[in-house]
Amino acid sequence: MSVSTQPRFVVEKHGPGAYYVFDTATWVSRHPSFTRRAAQKIADRKNAEQATKENR
Repeated sequence: MSVSTQPRFVVEKHGPGAYYVFDTATWVSRHPSFTRRAAQKIADRKNAEQATKENR
């Protein structure tokens, strides 16, 4: 299996004041946020959780 340098969870803008965390593996947007910073915090947390799961 190849290691991807791209994070699985990324932030997408869906309109003014509407940001979502997009899962690149399942192609689903979740976790709506009003600010990019809040969405980025969620994406960072989800990426860290995913890395922990993969290293088990």
